Amino acid sequence: MVGLAILGLLLSGGAVVAFTLAAGNREATGIVISVVTAIVTPLLSGLVAVLWRHRRLQGQDGAESLTLAADALAKAMQEQWERAAADRRLHQPTPIPVRWTWSPRPVTGRVEDAIGDPDGPTLGRFEPLPGTEAVTADMVEAGGVAQLFRVYAGLGSGRLVILGDPGAGKTAAAILTLVEALRHRRRLDPDVRRRVPVPVLLTPQSWEPGRQSLRTWLVGRLASEFAFLNAPQYGPDAAGRLVDEGLVALFLDGFDEMAAESRPNALEAIDEQADFRLVLLTRGEEFTDAVRGGHLHGAAALELRPLPAGVAADYLARWRVTAPPPAWQRLVERLREQPDSSLARALSSPLTVTLLRDTFVDPADVDELLEPGRFHDSTEIEDFLFDRVLPAAYRLRPGQEAGPYDLVRARRWLGHTATRMKTRDLAWWQMHEWASAPIRIVATVLFVGVAAGATAAVVARFTEEFGERTTMDPLPATVIGLLLGLAIGLAVERRESPVGGFSGSAGSRFSLGMGLVSGLAVGIATVLTVGPAYGAATAVPVALGAALAAGIATGVASGVGLRPTGSALAPQSGLGRTIRAGLTHGLPAGIATGVPIGLATGVPVGLAYGLPTGLGTGLVTGLAFVLAFGLIDGFSAASFDVAAPIDPITAWRQDRRRGLSVGGIFGLVVGFAAGFTDAMASIRHDSLPVAAVVGIVTGLTLGLATAVAATITVSSTWRTGLLFLQLWARGDGPVRGMRFLEDAHRREILRVVGSVYQFRHARLQDRLTRTHDAGGTTQVP
Repeated sequence: MVGLAILGLLLSGGAVVAFTLAAGNREATGIVISVVTAIVTPLLSGLVAVLWRHRRLQGQDGAESLTLAADALAKAMQEQWERAAADRRLHQPTPIPVRWTWSPRPVTGRVEDAIGDPDGPTLGRFEPLPGTEAVTADMVEAGGVAQLFRVYAGLGSGRLVILGDPGAGKTAAAILTLVEALRHRRRLDPDVRRRVPVPVLLTPQSWEPGRQSLRTWLVGRLASEFAFLNAPQYGPDAAGRLVDEGLVALFLDGFDEMAAESRPNALEAIDEQADFRLVLLTRGEEFTDAVRGGHLHGAAALELRPLPAGVAADYLARWRVTAPPPAWQRLVERLREQPDSSLARALSSPLTVTLLRDTFVDPADVDELLEPGRFHDSTEIEDFLFDRVLPAAYRLRPGQEAGPYDLVRARRWLGHTATRMKTRDLAWWQMHEWASAPIRIVATVLFVGVAAGATAAVVARFTEEFGERTTMDPLPATVIGLLLGLAIGLAVERRESPVGGFSGSAGSRFSLGMGLVSGLAVGIATVLTVGPAYGAATAVPVALGAALAAGIATGVASGVGLRPTGSALAPQSGLGRTIRAGLTHGLPAGIATGVPIGLATGVPVGLAYGLPTGLGTGLVTGLAFVLAFGLIDGFSAASFDVAAPIDPITAWRQDRRRGLSVGGIFGLVVGFAAGFTDAMASIRHDSLPVAAVVGIVTGLTLGLATAVAATITVSSTWRTGLLFLQLWARGDGPVRGMRFLEDAHRREILRVVGSVYQFRHARLQDRLTRTHDAGGTTQVP
């Protein structure tokens, strides 16, 4: 069927071209050839690339590639959450002793449904993990955080729900359990380990259960959060195959943060669709409300208990020296003597105990908590502790210079950030939604328009005086640049920007911005070369066809890409080997782009200036684009070979480097092609040195302008950077926003979860939102 379609296209195009040639109308011939080129060649070259990929997929060992993918995911998860455990100080200093019991809430069925009944019909679906034992009823009655792993590993139903009040330590328990599961998996023999699932901790805020199945959402999150799974050595759709083969265990943290109306639907979808091990972490009240429409069958529901006043007192006493300072000792004694007081209730969670531990630098200050009549209830005490977080974080420390941000501005900026966040996740590539898009579009339009006008002015200034040359005036060039800037600005604002930005191998959509940049660049170059010879009536239609071919090919190669297959691009020694390896992997995308662009530029130039000139221009331009997009696509495969977690600042820098790299290569190619074409046109009536100067000037200026436009188009840091400028103009943030967020992370106000930031705790975000909305009038220490 595909072959017949290709044959039909070729025959139809050939018939039209033959008819036009027979008519002897050279102008019409140029138009027809350009239009046919625009339609047919991207399809043909894209098909060649797809067949290339299909051929290289054959013979790949699916089972072995899946094992490699699981091990790579396990390594990434362990690095990410070991680091998170260290950042949250879950191991050192001495952890707070948190206990759990079987939940008394009516949220699940019988214990036997969860553990599996060997003598009944409820035999567990999941065998215990290798090296562990099946869970018994006694093992789920009560325990500590350290015992959660054995429950996870040996639970017959494979479904575990961990409930707790705000600040009870649910996320900390999940991290410690997940890390222990990963360590256990790593200790197993390779033949055994390949059957053990990899635990993955995710938040559900991006899941819309009314529109997405659980599997679709989970596979999409894995492919986005762990982009290395798209590497060719793991085979096609590695994330989907890991889920389907039961090699992923989902730790879903923050079920209570979903919209209230979505929770029952989400719980029903989880109950029906989760055929893998599942650990669900949620607040108790929200989960109780959600199960009224149906519970999670077979789940073991364990609830984290509040800290007894004596346990909190013992922990705080151990935190200080053997003989605690007097004020600290008075606090400890108050907790022991009045276990039902507001103070004891406020310090009944690991969160508030750690806030007390971390924010009272001077032990004498804790006397404020003991002042009679100072606080009416535990909520006021908790708010008081949260209000101490920022002053403690931004205090001037002995022996250190003052930081770049003071407390007053940091409180305003963090309060604005907390207010504008739609979920608990702070993704920098989504922050552009906080401010008006038209302002950023106008800025892009003006920037690109000025760049285009300046480019035309430079070209005219240094080349127009040579021979019979005709150049574009700055005014029309500026108009074209404004239109291009408008197209780029709209494309950038409409683009959904997952971490990773542009990648010829990872995308899934047509890149409108890159297509427009390429199409307009080729179209303008065609007008400048064909126009002087045949006039505007012929040049404009021919340029239109060339622009269509270039735009379609570039947009497809940039937005959709053609994933290289076979082994991943391994590190190479030497520039030559690196380029050769990258081009080998990216050759399909290079062919898909270079062939139509070479034809689109060579045909009109050949019609204008003869076969030799057209042939040379087409070959040089086509090969340049083959090389450029081949390297871009090939090197994007190399980045997937690194199975490492990516944090927000690394994602920002990678996106910026990727944008500069793509823009630089694209500008180099367009500049080289434009310079070569201009030199070939000039050499017909000027000497070789003059033509060389004309080509160099045109190539440098147009290449630089194209590089800037392409960088803006493919990089998400551009629009987020403009957002930071908008916030700065309103006093709601600094110009260098990422530097401020990373500084807040180092000060332990924000934490890193994969590629996004979160506030240290959801209640801190809520408190900052309330104080910011109130005008920041809350008194703080």
